[in-house]
Amino acid sequence: MSKFNRVLVVEDELTNAILLKRILLREGYTVTVVNNGLDAKQLLERDTFDAVLTDWMMPQMDGIELIKFIRENIKPNPLVIMITALVSESAKIYALESGADDYIAKPIDVDEISIVLNDGLNRLLQVSEANKVTSHTTGEAKTLPPFAAVAIAASTGGPPTLLEVFRNIESNTKAVFFVVQHGPAWMLETFAQRLLKETGFNVQLASNFVTPVLGNVYLAPGDKHLSIDPISYKMLLDEGPKENFVRPAADPLFRSVAKAFGRYCVAVVLTGLGKDGSQGLTHIANAKGTIIIQDPSTAIAPSMPQAALNTVSNFRKIAAKNIGRAISEAVFPLAASIKINT
Repeated sequence: MSKFNRVLVVEDELTNAILLKRILLREGYTVTVVNNGLDAKQLLERDTFDAVLTDWMMPQMDGIELIKFIRENIKPNPLVIMITALVSESAKIYALESGADDYIAKPIDVDEISIVLNDGLNRLLQVSEANKVTSHTTGEAKTLPPFAAVAIAASTGGPPTLLEVFRNIESNTKAVFFVVQHGPAWMLETFAQRLLKETGFNVQLASNFVTPVLGNVYLAPGDKHLSIDPISYKMLLDEGPKENFVRPAADPLFRSVAKAFGRYCVAVVLTGLGKDGSQGLTHIANAKGTIIIQDPSTAIAPSMPQAALNTVSNFRKIAAKNIGRAISEAVFPLAASIKINT
């Protein structure tokens, strides 16, 4: 058991509240139960919890209102998991975009609760520990790549932030975009379609052994790490161990992009829980790539960008609304250099 062990359960249905409490007590957590969002809000204003497990439909204040309150007012942010019988894709997406770190459908699955809570709390533990920067020997790519690469990492609060970023990237930005957004397969499939519809970019889930096309956006699919082969530049998918307690993870993508593209890459860390991407950024930095980090004060969940700021020294810290334009500005000289030298 990590040092994180205080869990607040917000559930108005007595049977589910009792079941959740029994599960969590058996796992060794200290558990407090309230039966509506307003009581939870008042408790969070005067006490500290490491995780909040909340139902959606409740009297006085529902789960969505509670999540938004937590993200805007409670620092440091606890892990927030929505547990609800509302299981439509639109409901799940709305919960995640409102700031939930994860989403579990009722009826409650004991093993799922245990895994999701444990992995989430371990991601919080990563951020609370002192960040240690590891020295790497990654250098510039030995050959000129066929195109510039933009690699983006996002987690909690990522979908609306990514939509804002891509809406502000100039359409003539000559790069290939690789995106790791933490989340289950169903969410990533749906989000790829939404990103395609709302930004004008050609967006698709990444496929194994496929060569990227200039201007396209490739989203890592659910439960698979995405990396780039440094020789062929094809996309590679694998089901290797979780990194930073997530799969897909940004660190494998950042490491591979640094090796394949050297200084012709731009790495971006956006809102999220945990510190995924931070160690990968050290490879980007050593390869002389460009690093853009979302200003944590503009992030729905600030821990991922804050961990990135604490890990590397050469970066641009930018508010979410300006990141798209910053990406375009970073890519233009890289793309021009590739064109001139090929």
